Amino acid sequence: MNENIQQQILDAKQCMGCMHEGLIVTSADGTIVETSPAAERILEAPSLSLKGRQIREFCQVHETYNELIRQTENGARSLNKSVIVLANDSKRKIVNMSVQRVGDGADTRYVHVFQDCADLRTMEERLVQSERLATIGRFASQIAHEIRNPLSSISLNVELLEDEVKESNEEARGLIRSVLKELDRLNDIVSEYLQFSRFPKPHLKRGHADSVVREFVENFKPPANVKFELELMPSSPEVWLDPGLLRQVIENLARNGVEAIEGEGTLRIETDVVERFFIVRVKDTGHGIAPEIQAKLFEPFFTTKAHGTGLGLATSQQIIFEHNGHLVVESQAGKGSTFSILLPL
Repeated sequence: MNENIQQQILDAKQCMGCMHEGLIVTSADGTIVETSPAAERILEAPSLSLKGRQIREFCQVHETYNELIRQTENGARSLNKSVIVLANDSKRKIVNMSVQRVGDGADTRYVHVFQDCADLRTMEERLVQSERLATIGRFASQIAHEIRNPLSSISLNVELLEDEVKESNEEARGLIRSVLKELDRLNDIVSEYLQFSRFPKPHLKRGHADSVVREFVENFKPPANVKFELELMPSSPEVWLDPGLLRQVIENLARNGVEAIEGEGTLRIETDVVERFFIVRVKDTGHGIAPEIQAKLFEPFFTTKAHGTGLGLATSQQIIFEHNGHLVVESQAGKGSTFSILLPL
């Protein structure tokens, strides 16, 4: 391997990794050629037992891993994808993995940087996110209050105008109804901003998350074009949770999944345990999410919907953070999305 390739690998390490992140370098065919101490710790295996093996031996969901590699074409980076890896040849762990391709031909190398989801979010990162949302919430509250009063006045005056317009003038009455409909939509947006600004602190207690899922399902009525599937563990462990807030997250993810389905499709909710986490997965067969959009999904006010506020996923992520858990997404364009709630056992 020439010096230029070695320098590119070094640059990728410095750009993508830090001391607590595992790092594995593979050749073009996936053979492991270099590891870091953190990678050995996460995979619970010494360096000598890792080198020379295939990375796909550890990344058991080959489709997900292959998609990561496809996204690194032309020297691009694939960032922060949720991947299940096999540690100590038997233990499943969820890691967030980034991959960068360097070099060409026989000198091609793939630099893998990953974090154990159990260590993924440090307290400092959570505090920064919490403060950011609190600041946005204060602004949202102030703006919403400033808008609500004149909006109410406009709505009232338009309703009075409707009463003044003669019934024979159907065209004018139709225009007024359209205005009232848009005013109702604005009121809904203002209400969502106010709800966001009053974000409640969860009151955690020991309980079963699948009970929350069942309660949601009892009142969930998907549209006729969406087939709904439910698969819960036969016996689930207890976790710390706030049932009301957790249901809010599941409801938001399910609603997003339904809206992502064009034509006929399937929405599926399932539960699982992987290592130290109880997992609730919400899967849809919708249009999927492009890689460049996934990194922005949980940012406040970012939305791909024509009439969305961009607060639903940001709020959902913060709720799960308050549960000391994680909310992660896996998606491929045209193949649907999976949002996974990870709650520590």
